[in-house]
Amino acid sequence: MSVSVVTGASKGIGRAIAIALARDGSDIVVNYSASEDAAKETALAVEALGRRAVIVGGDVAERETSERLAAAAADELGGLDIWVNNAGISVLGPIIDTPVADMERMLAVNYMGTYHGVQVAAHVMLDAGTRGRIINVASEAAVLTFKYLGAYAASKFAVVGLTQAAAIELGPHGICVNAVGPGTTETDMVFAERQSEVGVTGLGPDAVRNGYLASIPLGRFCTPEDTGELVAWLASPGAAYVTGQIILNNGGSVLH
Repeated sequence: MSVSVVTGASKGIGRAIAIALARDGSDIVVNYSASEDAAKETALAVEALGRRAVIVGGDVAERETSERLAAAAADELGGLDIWVNNAGISVLGPIIDTPVADMERMLAVNYMGTYHGVQVAAHVMLDAGTRGRIINVASEAAVLTFKYLGAYAASKFAVVGLTQAAAIELGPHGICVNAVGPGTTETDMVFAERQSEVGVTGLGPDAVRNGYLASIPLGRFCTPEDTGELVAWLASPGAAYVTGQIILNNGGSVLH
């Protein structure tokens, strides 16, 4: 039995991660930023697997959110073993046209949200002597950027650097820190990106979609469940000797 925190767990990849961890025997703190109703659906899915779920709203860009998530794990579920920094946002467009406010918001959520989570989780695990797992959801664009995703990629490259540094520093305490890099997953975030790309390129939605699909050797897009299962493995005993890595689950579209 274990206790996990999953940020951005109300839908999409975050929900799939929460469900995969619950299936492996973990109680879940479900974080959301916008839709409490969607978070409740995730909690119900966790409970249907016989595990406990606690819902905590808040923007991960604010450190207090991570502190409240840790408190919920300790006070309501009895500890903290696994922390997954999944919450993220994206803005697609040419670098020279990306508004400063959009870049700052991506850094606030994608990087600083992960930074707060890593710090808070590590302090809790160190204080308790827990040989825990911290898993950061980055992107395949965290190792090789794509046209019109440069600003987003910069925020995710930073997540990989943070992951590696934390792994080196926390390794002597038995805490493993890794990242995963999902490929294109047809979530609300990607649908919004695709619409932006239609506007930038003048191509039709099907042409944009098929262009991405053609670059994937396995011939399909990543699913939320693909990432959920990978995160669950990194949290499992089978990954006890894996740390400081980013593992891409992208069907071979970017090789790393």
